Amino acid sequence: MVQYITISKDNADQRRKTSANPNLTNPSVALDEWKLQHQTPDQIQARKELDAMTTEQLDAIASQFIPQSNYTQEWEVRFITKALELAEMFEDGDEVIIKAKFQDQLPRMFEKMRDNVATQGEALKRERQKLLRQDVGIEITKHKLEDHDKKIEQMRQQYASLNHAFQLLLTHFRPRIKGTTGIDFGHYTKLSEFAKVKRMQTRNQKLTLDTYMNDKKYFDDMFLDVSNQDGIIELPEHLE
Repeated sequence: MVQYITISKDNADQRRKTSANPNLTNPSVALDEWKLQHQTPDQIQARKELDAMTTEQLDAIASQFIPQSNYTQEWEVRFITKALELAEMFEDGDEVIIKAKFQDQLPRMFEKMRDNVATQGEALKRERQKLLRQDVGIEITKHKLEDHDKKIEQMRQQYASLNHAFQLLLTHFRPRIKGTTGIDFGHYTKLSEFAKVKRMQTRNQKLTLDTYMNDKKYFDDMFLDVSNQDGIIELPEHLE
């Protein structure tokens, strides 16, 4: 007995496509084919416009997706350039010492500004704690807190900018000035290091004084010779 199978027109078309293009058995290819067959009018119109575009138009569109230049990097270069231009105004003759002093004085200015902002920010934070304790949930106290938060955020941004400039001056500006003037002021001592240096100097002075007091006669004999009858003070021969 012969069994007949009824095949619809759509199934017949699909079978012909599959037999003519074996790649349609690949799921991803079949999905792409399905999307192509079921495009919306807007998608069809967009495709036509894209196909009609010239090479120049495509290049213009592509240029819009090129990564933009790094603003921070550009700012750093411009800042150091301006700082060097300022120092270069004092390069003639004896003025070169002024130019050399910029390698410490300019960073110091930004460091002090940064630390002053930090001090103001800390004071605002302490005031905010008081306002927070006084907050009773009404609009007035809420606005006071919001205003304080804005000021604290401003101080934070100012600190970041000033610290950024300060670090650039230490790492880029200072070595350049040292190289062009040939004058080296040595290690830059930060304000935060001054207290430590002062303690070390005080300790060293105390050690020197203690040493002198413990062996006073040795130091007197080493630096002065008052044994002559005329009362003339002389240095020992090995120190002349």
